[in-house]
Amino acid sequence: MTTRSRPRPDEAVADLPTPRTTDDPVVVTKAPDTSVDVRHPQRSVAALGNRVLRQYSLVFLLVASFVLYSTWSKTSSVFLTGDSLRVMAAGQAVIGVLTLGILVTMVAGNFDLSVGNIAGLSYVMTATLYAKHGWGLWAGVVAGILIGGFVGGINGVLVTVLRVDPFIITLGTASAILGFIDWYTKDQSIVNGIPDGIRNFGKDNFFGVPDIVWVLAIVAIVIYYLLEHTPYGRNLHAIGSNRAAARLVGIRVERSIATAFVINGLFAGLAGVLMLARAGSMTPTIPPTLALTALAGAFLGAASFKVGRLNVPGTIVALLFLAVNITGLQYAGVANWINEMFTGLSLIFAIALAAVLSKERTVKKTRKTA
Repeated sequence: MTTRSRPRPDEAVADLPTPRTTDDPVVVTKAPDTSVDVRHPQRSVAALGNRVLRQYSLVFLLVASFVLYSTWSKTSSVFLTGDSLRVMAAGQAVIGVLTLGILVTMVAGNFDLSVGNIAGLSYVMTATLYAKHGWGLWAGVVAGILIGGFVGGINGVLVTVLRVDPFIITLGTASAILGFIDWYTKDQSIVNGIPDGIRNFGKDNFFGVPDIVWVLAIVAIVIYYLLEHTPYGRNLHAIGSNRAAARLVGIRVERSIATAFVINGLFAGLAGVLMLARAGSMTPTIPPTLALTALAGAFLGAASFKVGRLNVPGTIVALLFLAVNITGLQYAGVANWINEMFTGLSLIFAIALAAVLSKERTVKKTRKTA
């Protein structure tokens, strides 16, 4: 039989807290403030509601717009139909790929005003390779994408080597592309010679969803992973936040920026191929609002999810918001000019909102470091 021994007096004393003498320094710790949660729970609920409203405001606006056009007597009969929704989604696939690609350069603090014309160049050249030179289906697709990457690389080299504002460089590139298309096509369209495979891809559905929308979904996943889960993406965010600091910590700023322009160009080239698949023919006319719509979608996307920061989910929501409202207003009988006007006003609003959110983030960082 075993008996439990009592602790010795010195062991019992060792377990007790040592009394503080008057010579010991006094360390005062501030207890956490729980008054908001206990005494005033309504304040906590209000703060949570404001945060949710702020973070998902564009999502709420998208849902409200969808409900509006689904129930409005002028649009309800045509808006909420399968064919209408598929056409709207397919129409946004091209601009969606273009916008997601431009995020790569914008995250690093650079603008590319030539993405719309790069997509148009890929669209024209891919159709020409098919119709006049007899290229195969996949050879033309790869060539169209590489053409966009090549022009994007030229932009990247000019921006980093000459150290010129990308706004000026890409604006000049956009103008040069327009001149080249006018000279090369001689204002002639291409109707015959486009492979049936690419025509069908622009019209067919997979599980009720247009094929080119699936391409948009894949591109969104790729861009999201690139920007959020790779060292290169983190480098781009660091460059966009503070280029000088990024250079001091060893990031190769110029190489990263040039690569971003190449990636942007590749996705612009893909958007051009999707334009050809969607149209089934080639007309030497580039929609003038492609770049503006891409910028509007990117800036508006910063108002959702990661507020004040360019992000992929917010960009998708922004593109859907633009598509739903433009399509709904057109079904309501508004003239075609609503497309340009709504896109332009959205761009102005998005830039103003981005400026306000950027200032708020700067103030918060300053308070934290103070």
